[in-house]
Amino acid sequence: MDWSSTCSYLCIDQGVTMATAPGARPLHTAGKPSIGILLRLMLPFGFGYYLSHVYRSVNAVIAPDLVRSIGLGAADLGLLTSAFMLAFALAQLPLGVLLDRYGARRVDVALLLLAVMGALLFAVSESVLVLAVGRALMGLGVAACMMAAFKSMTMVLPISWLMPAQGLLVAVGGVGAMTATAPAETLVRLFGWRSVFVLLATATVIAAVCVYLFVPDEEARVRRRTSWRREMAGLKRALLHPFFLAVGPAIGLVQGGFIAIQTLWAGPWLYYVVGLDSTTVSHYLLLIACGMVGGYVFNGFLGAVVIRWGVSPIVIAIVGSAIMLLSLALIILLGPLVPLPIWIVFGFFGTSVVVCFAMIGQQVPGRFVGRVSTAVNFMTFATAFVFQWGIGAMVQFWTPDTGGHYPDSAFKFAFTVTLSVQAAGLVILALSGVRMHQARRQHVSMDT
Repeated sequence: MDWSSTCSYLCIDQGVTMATAPGARPLHTAGKPSIGILLRLMLPFGFGYYLSHVYRSVNAVIAPDLVRSIGLGAADLGLLTSAFMLAFALAQLPLGVLLDRYGARRVDVALLLLAVMGALLFAVSESVLVLAVGRALMGLGVAACMMAAFKSMTMVLPISWLMPAQGLLVAVGGVGAMTATAPAETLVRLFGWRSVFVLLATATVIAAVCVYLFVPDEEARVRRRTSWRREMAGLKRALLHPFFLAVGPAIGLVQGGFIAIQTLWAGPWLYYVVGLDSTTVSHYLLLIACGMVGGYVFNGFLGAVVIRWGVSPIVIAIVGSAIMLLSLALIILLGPLVPLPIWIVFGFFGTSVVVCFAMIGQQVPGRFVGRVSTAVNFMTFATAFVFQWGIGAMVQFWTPDTGGHYPDSAFKFAFTVTLSVQAAGLVILALSGVRMHQARRQHVSMDT
């Protein structure tokens, strides 16, 4: 979901700077990488990124178990789950500096060990506060999985191999989101949710060891002169860039609401509103995740095609997001009667707004691309945090029945508010697209 921004960040902002540093390897190097180098990059980083998606989405499956075993309310569930998003979002701002100063391999390994601590803490917790701290450590711990991988790829692989390798990594992450559905529910049913997090912690240790042992050590060659003060000043300028002001908040509102529902609240909706059992819910979530993965692949290819046609990718974002919001409106209106394909459509077109990230390299000067990209990424996950917590807080205004189930009206109200805010974001995005189109036509007219 954030892979295009990261690609721009590494290839345009960091990559150009590093390529001019002494001993740095130019990004335009041609040729074919060895199978050994590909495996040393793809397997360790791919495993870590796969786990990051499992961490992000697994609470949608274990939500009923948390409610029963810990006695959580809807607001508590939203808070502890959204703590992951908040920590992940906040980590994006300083992450570029860390990668530059200490290298992708070292940063990724150190943060993965924090995810291990978070998973183990979550597995033994009995209170909402400790559970939330555990989720925050998980979010912080996997925050570098994608960006560290892309940075290493940028420095090692020929530029013609970057997009295929990065696309494969994104697909692996989608498999992680799928694993966090029916397969995770089966493990929870067999061993309990606490054991699942112990298993996650163990797998994360293995991922960290693999990254440390097998990823090529490029840190000494790629590190560039930088400082926190310089980077933070650059970030401030990026946040005031017209392109970020035009599309950053809109992307955050549209995509943040989608992430909040896909990674958490779709599960409770299917469980409480539709009345499905936990096994069926997990299968629904699996198919929604499949739709999401298909959407990323489809929109990526379509974005490349429309650019060749002279059409801005923002058109894909606007049209696709409108379809996603229409499907969410049908879900709210039909409630328990909504057919499964509508949920799959929701997952498929919920990825559409991500194509806007590919525009950053066209709209923003090279020295600001990385900062604008991470700023948009921060906006996305910060709003996802607000949505995840806010939906739970709104649901809790209603009184649950003796079985702890909230009424349909509670979820419908919360989802309707979410839809309304996302619709406002879509309007902002559409108006920004119109202004960009007008500016482009005016520029072409002046040139002729």
